[in-house]
Amino acid sequence: GEGRVVIGRLTCRIGYKGGDHVLIDLGGVGYVVHVSDRTRMALPGVGEVAQLHTDLLVREDLWQLFGFLS
Repeated sequence: GEGRVVIGRLTCRIGYKGGDHVLIDLGGVGYVVHVSDRTRMALPGVGEVAQLHTDLLVREDLWQLFGFLS
């Protein structure tokens, strides 16, 4: 089945910014976080510390992490 799991908030470094996602570095692990254009533009530059509120979408065949400013 489908469900949502709340991770809450992540404090991380920005690894890179893609078209619809960012790669964040959290304790040496890189996570792809899907974000809106507005969120991506508001985040600090690569290598800088950011805070993202997150929601993890869990499906049978896919886990996707979504990030928000608040």
